[in-house]
Amino acid sequence: MKTFTKTYMSAQAQQQSLAHYRWIARANPDVLIPRIVQVRPTEIDFEHLEGRHGGPDDLVALANLLGHQHTAAHTRELHAARLDTPHTHDTITITGFADGRRERLHRLLASGTVPKPALTPEAADDWLKQAATMPAAFYKDANPRNFLIADADVAVIDFDSLTLAPFGYDLAKLVVSTAMTTGPLPEDTIRQAVDTYNHHPRRRGLPGCSWREFAAWCEFHHILTTPYLGTNGYQFSWHTTRPSWTTDVLRHLDKESAP
Repeated sequence: MKTFTKTYMSAQAQQQSLAHYRWIARANPDVLIPRIVQVRPTEIDFEHLEGRHGGPDDLVALANLLGHQHTAAHTRELHAARLDTPHTHDTITITGFADGRRERLHRLLASGTVPKPALTPEAADDWLKQAATMPAAFYKDANPRNFLIADADVAVIDFDSLTLAPFGYDLAKLVVSTAMTTGPLPEDTIRQAVDTYNHHPRRRGLPGCSWREFAAWCEFHHILTTPYLGTNGYQFSWHTTRPSWTTDVLRHLDKESAP
């Protein structure tokens, strides 16, 4: 069998990724992920899957997959989780949403290296406070490199990151990281991606992700991903690619929808 070997910096990092993999497999049993062939102290051999990474034309299909993943995980397990508290199940503890993020957001904003952020540290804190009472989904780093697409099949790969997150947060990572890779995205495509994603939680009676929430999460990712600009295929800063309505909807508290 052809395999792909992922090498980790430490045995602890390997064990963490393995725990994330097993949790995803349990929470999303119908989602395609590569089988594990062999495990060594700082390496995992995964089944090699053919396919290409995601791109702008795949945004709606990937949003559909994310909406399904997050709703299924919430229904199966995360309905019992609070976003401001680590969630423990069996042998895994999933980090809370604010844990680590607040410090990184404040540090990066204070550094002056984030171009034209649409959130102040105080506004970021307010969004973290609001998120604490939102229904729980998860963040796995949905950048387009973490999907493999072959015909009608979409596989989810790379299990290094896993935290609790509100609905729509990882969708915002997909949109921001795709734009940072390929440049500005058609606004209609972004709207369709958000609507497609929200179909899944809303048919289960969950609120999904509002436009203001989506815009805020995009700004979180702008701040947190700026240090990687120029690496990992990121060629464009979000502040040069984001639709104008994303900042507009954050400035006007009475505005809840994209134009």
